Amino acid sequence: MWNLDKGKAFLPSTSVKELKNLYKKEKNGKAKLRLLAAIHRKKGKNLDDISRLLEKPRRTVHGWLTYFQDRGISAKDSVKQTGRRPVLTQKQVKELVKTLERGPPHNPRGLWTTKEVREFIKIKYGISFVPQHVWRILVAFGFTLQRPRKKHHKTASAEEIERFKKSQDAKQGITERKILLWPQKTRQHSA
Repeated sequence: MWNLDKGKAFLPSTSVKELKNLYKKEKNGKAKLRLLAAIHRKKGKNLDDISRLLEKPRRTVHGWLTYFQDRGISAKDSVKQTGRRPVLTQKQVKELVKTLERGPPHNPRGLWTTKEVREFIKIKYGISFVPQHVWRILVAFGFTLQRPRKKHHKTASAEEIERFKKSQDAKQGITERKILLWPQKTRQHSA
């Protein structure tokens, strides 16, 4: 496992001078470190010395040098990891966003809960997500957290509010008549 070539046997087709030129031209810091490790190995230094010089763990340096041995000079650049493919297809994502924008069919406030979205996805697409991942999906779609305003337990019903409005209108009419009569009464007293 730890037996790597060193000296001339390490990267036999590349010289120390070529490695140093690549090191000078390189702008990426991580790639420079990897090239520096390769230069030291090409000079014949052991893993412990290289890890001490670069202040990196021995396993990290060993991994870098193994990549150089397997891939050549291109090992100075890290390979982009593609990651896991998404579970929902693009078509499913578009459908889901449209459905979510319409609002839940049974909720008059028009707000979805994470639990409802999770159940909807499970029923519609047969895919089960944990609640936290559903939340991540919603944020990725551009949805935000919205909480409906809580109603006080003593809040009047719609009927009570309407009755109150009607009684206020009736009282207001009486008040307006009084205001109109008041200037006439003052004129009579002043005359």
